[in-house]
Amino acid sequence: MKKVGFILDAGSIEELKDLAVAAEKANFHSVWATELYRTPFQQLSAVAPVTSKIKLGTAVALAFVRSPLTTSITSLDLDEISSGRLILGLGTGAKRTNENFHGVFYGDRPVTRIRECVGLIREILSGAHTGSEIVFEGEFYRINTKGYKRAFEPTRKEMPIFVAGIGSKMIGAAAEIADGYMGHVVCSLEYIKKVVSPSLEEKLEKRRKNGDFMKCSIITCAVSHDRERAKEAARATVAFYATVKTYDPPFRLHGFMEEVRGIRDAFRRKDVRAMIKGVSDEMVDAFTVVGDAEHCRKKVEEYRKYIDLPVLSAPHYFLDFKEVREYQERLIEAFAS
Repeated sequence: MKKVGFILDAGSIEELKDLAVAAEKANFHSVWATELYRTPFQQLSAVAPVTSKIKLGTAVALAFVRSPLTTSITSLDLDEISSGRLILGLGTGAKRTNENFHGVFYGDRPVTRIRECVGLIREILSGAHTGSEIVFEGEFYRINTKGYKRAFEPTRKEMPIFVAGIGSKMIGAAAEIADGYMGHVVCSLEYIKKVVSPSLEEKLEKRRKNGDFMKCSIITCAVSHDRERAKEAARATVAFYATVKTYDPPFRLHGFMEEVRGIRDAFRRKDVRAMIKGVSDEMVDAFTVVGDAEHCRKKVEEYRKYIDLPVLSAPHYFLDFKEVREYQERLIEAFAS
């Protein structure tokens, strides 16, 4: 059975739980909760009691908006709630998200910061219950846990940590410090082939066997017999991500920067319709998988040459949740095993 992951997104927590149950019945490998309008940990804490075997991942929790201690103990709680099914996916997030939305310092060295953050989280996950002191002074974190001892044993000795990234340096860091890599929605098949895969392989060869590391990427997938309607839905998701400068490398690789500038002009005018219209058919083809179930399965299969786990997401930005749910249900049905 080939592994497939599924991005959870719903208008209510009850719907979120329904989707997770459906994904588990369809034998999906994992469900993943994002962080923007909801926190991933709270979403998965609701999902955990209604599922029993499917893995639960954060895709991704923002690493810099919480302290390493808060991220660690929240993860330990969720791992206990889920009986050891959590995959802690971490990402830096965009500078705008960190500083404007959360009011936290981002800095100009996110790779150094994620290295410090993940290292501290690993120490806390493995040693918080023993009372072992962590004294650390780095570029971004100064921590002294003297006197702190978590009163509960962890559910398991080790928890997998995945790191997300788009730039080659962040991708390389994921290969060095994490147990897996999570590619972003804008990591097209071509970008994975030309940038992600080489950046990972270079570091993995120096570190350990590739079998010890899971390569994943989120893929927007709109399953429908009405291809034109599905393309419009997928077009909206591409428009949303085209507004973020952090995601420029994949758009630049494909030669889409002129279109991106037009989308950003429309974004500044708050003209959503113009944003979506600015996404060309070529952009939809590059960044999404659209078509009937057979076509989508074949296209997703092409990603498996470079990644271990496709994490599928129905289009959702700028769409009504009723329409989103239709795409999610068809996606689960198409990839059930």
